[in-house]
Amino acid sequence: MLPAGTQETTVAKAVLIIGEDPKLVDFSAPGVPSNMSVEKVMDGLNGSRERLEGLGYPTSILLTRDAETVEAQVSQALRKNHYDIVVIGAGLRTLPPMAAQFEKLMDALHKEAPDAEFAFNSRPDDSDAAALRWLKRE
Repeated sequence: MLPAGTQETTVAKAVLIIGEDPKLVDFSAPGVPSNMSVEKVMDGLNGSRERLEGLGYPTSILLTRDAETVEAQVSQALRKNHYDIVVIGAGLRTLPPMAAQFEKLMDALHKEAPDAEFAFNSRPDDSDAAALRWLKRE
């Protein structure tokens, strides 16, 4: 029971969506969905962020550059904010040229955000659905 005159406050869980910067993706490469473009990726990610924020979940997007810098990018993002849910993009997980970057990403997340739940999207525009699978468990 709370003392009289005080309110119980709950902090909304925060979400970080991580994906390769679409400006750096070769959309003509084998394995890359033929219907994707920089604009479609960004529209999907931004739409997911807007939907999550509309539900009250603070959400950020981290666009990675390469295997050499991903650890520093993740460390910097996680020093700025605490994230309860980290959504990892399908491109980072499934495209063969991203394998080294994905490994370093997972290692950095394991070190820097050991309590975070990981969610996996299948498209940029379903990142919110991936996060909500964990957020609805509250």
